[in-house]
Amino acid sequence: MIMANTLLNPKTAAWPATLAGATVLGSLALACIFPFAAIAALAALTLDRRAGIALVGAVWAANQAVGFLLMNFPWDAQAVGHGVAILAATLDGYGVARIAASKVEASVFRSVAALASAFATYEVLLRVYAQFGGGAENFSAEIVSGVAINDAIWFVGLLALRWAIGQATGDKTVLSPAR
Repeated sequence: MIMANTLLNPKTAAWPATLAGATVLGSLALACIFPFAAIAALAALTLDRRAGIALVGAVWAANQAVGFLLMNFPWDAQAVGHGVAILAATLDGYGVARIAASKVEASVFRSVAALASAFATYEVLLRVYAQFGGGAENFSAEIVSGVAINDAIWFVGLLALRWAIGQATGDKTVLSPAR
């Protein structure tokens, strides 16, 4: 009941709704380089555990729906396996980001710790999966650094949007959970 009240409250629903919208638009624009680690870190920094897990799962589902239904991702074992690996890596990145953020006090350092830990976890787990499921060639330093820059840009942009939403709704707390 508490989660339903939170989702229906315009003050608290604006942020998850914004992330959902960014997911659909970002998935259409970026497809394979969607910033899952940035979303995991932001969820860890701004939502309680249940809402964060739900958001990560919903973001993944929206991204996969856009990919398979609108962008014609192939319906084969490799594509589905990669999708499941992305969900697992993102959920693990979220959990590690919550732990990292809970260990740091200053909000700037908490943000950096959350993003860096989510990104490292996400990339390492996907690389391990790629060793067996295919796609290991996508983990060159050039590609991973490009993905890292993409995630950092999305993270900063969405964090700024979180601040703007807070100003508009009266919720001045930009960052809070992960304790």
